[in-house]
Amino acid sequence: MADMLTDLLIYIGIGIMTFAIGTILGYQLLMMYYNRRFMVIAKQCYEVESVIPIIDELARET
Repeated sequence: MADMLTDLLIYIGIGIMTFAIGTILGYQLLMMYYNRRFMVIAKQCYEVESVIPIIDELARET
């Protein structure tokens, strides 16, 4: 019985660690994507000298 409890605690620990690592990696990937996307939109706004690309991007994302 003690072996099953130990195994259960180990599996719960692995599950929590996997969840935490996945959350951190997912957050980092999303931040990289949206930072890159923001720079592209900022460059378009600079070239056009207008905020219309931001409005178009907001309409596309929603």
